[in-house]
Amino acid sequence: MLGGSDKHKSLKILVVEDNLLVAETIVQALEDNGYEVVGPAPNLGRGLELASGADLDGALLDVNLGGRFCFPIARVLSDRHVPFMFLTGYDDATIIPPELRETKRLVKPYPCRRSRRRRG
Repeated sequence: MLGGSDKHKSLKILVVEDNLLVAETIVQALEDNGYEVVGPAPNLGRGLELASGADLDGALLDVNLGGRFCFPIARVLSDRHVPFMFLTGYDDATIIPPELRETKRLVKPYPCRRSRRRRG
C-alpha cells in the first residue's frame, strides 16, 4: 500500500516496465508517496541487472517486457527475499509459472485517482 508517511522515505522500489509512459506514471506515483525508485528498467536484461545487484526493499514487475517474460527477475528477487508484485494485462494466471502464482498482481489498466484542484 502506498502512503505518504515518513516510514516509506527510505524504501527502494525497483520498477521494471517496458512502456515509457506507464513507467513514468508509476515512478511519479511512487516518488509522490515518498519511495525511492530504482530504475525504471525497460527490459529483461536491465531488470535482471538491477534485481541482482541493487539494494532493494521491493519491486513492481511488468510481466511482458517486449515479448519476454519477467519471471527470471522474479526468481532472482525471490532468492534475495525481496518482495515483488506483478503488473499485468493478462487475465489468465496460468501464464505465470506455478511457483510464482501466489504473487500479488495489479491488473492493467491501473485504477487512477485524480486529485481535485481548487479553482481560484
